[in-house]
Amino acid sequence: MNYREKSYEEIFEVALNNCLEKGLISHADEFMSYINNHEDISNYYVMDKSVMSFLGALFYKYGLTPTYESAKVEYAGGFDLEDIGKIAGIKRPAAIHAEVDCTFALKDPIDEDVEIPAGIIVSTTNGLIQYKTIEDIFIATGETETTVSARAVIGGVSSNIIEHSISKIVSELEYNLSVTNNKPSTSGREAYTDDEYRYLIMNHRKIEIKGSNEAFEEYLANFDGLDSYNLVPNWDGSGTVKVIMDPGTPEQLNRAYDDLQNKVSQTSQDIVMCAADKKTIDIYAVVNVDIDQINPYSEIEKENIKARLISCIKTFIDGGYMNNGRWYPGLYLGEDFIPHKLAVFLDIEVPELKNIDFTYPTGYVKISDEEVGVSNNITIEMI
Repeated sequence: MNYREKSYEEIFEVALNNCLEKGLISHADEFMSYINNHEDISNYYVMDKSVMSFLGALFYKYGLTPTYESAKVEYAGGFDLEDIGKIAGIKRPAAIHAEVDCTFALKDPIDEDVEIPAGIIVSTTNGLIQYKTIEDIFIATGETETTVSARAVIGGVSSNIIEHSISKIVSELEYNLSVTNNKPSTSGREAYTDDEYRYLIMNHRKIEIKGSNEAFEEYLANFDGLDSYNLVPNWDGSGTVKVIMDPGTPEQLNRAYDDLQNKVSQTSQDIVMCAADKKTIDIYAVVNVDIDQINPYSEIEKENIKARLISCIKTFIDGGYMNNGRWYPGLYLGEDFIPHKLAVFLDIEVPELKNIDFTYPTGYVKISDEEVGVSNNITIEMI
């Protein structure tokens, strides 16, 4: 028999009808109308049945139903879902750590190579967000700087940063170096939601099959620093799997290739790794903020609005923080740039905006499955 949660009305109606059949009360329909109309009932026996029915409905809602659903992957959530996942051998993917390219530069020239092992801690100016280098720092004699990958110490979106956020070197070094990040961080995602995790559990048999599409997806779902990816099976017509990664730094490509070969793919499977191609997006837009304004904005105010618009456009394309403090991931791998969607985004982020006309591009910008859009020249004309 299939389980179904019962409401107060259902339980109370059954109780009244039972009482009516046994001659304990009369006119059950009359009592139901009293209840529905929130009228007073002088019959103590009926009131007692009403209270018991209410308690029964609560027991269904908070006792029987959660117990019934806790053992079914379609309904379970939280710890109950994780218990089911343990049986299937699938852990909930934890929060992903953001990664960022850090540029280290010598403040004073020296006549020797600079070699520093991975593991150097750097942070934002206020020290609240820390990253640790995952590649060795090497600056050859005669050179002044180098760029290496660093991973957030704490996983999740709270460690995402915009460009030029890193400025401090926390670890003690024998060399006088400065550090910054010229681009925003990548990835930084919270742990899987119940629905995302549920999908993995329900497909666990496919995940366990080495070389399956689900096996690749499960691995990449736990990959630090990855914004998005695409899989191209049978890429060359002979079973080769092509993995396109965004951003696909050399460190990420090497790490993923080794793991995929050793843990995910079949022994006869060829894998080709590549970083996403960057497709630059230029924007020229004409903006009006004075429509319906009794007092038009001053030139200084318009310049401020213009700067905010440019910043928000970069956030929409490249990723960054919104006004509400939430991290916006920007365009994903293969996601087309659509001016209308940008206009909707700007309408929320810059409330002073009254109208925007895109002179360029005039339509959407097609982004292939192996490309990711990045902002380039952004020109805003204020009228």
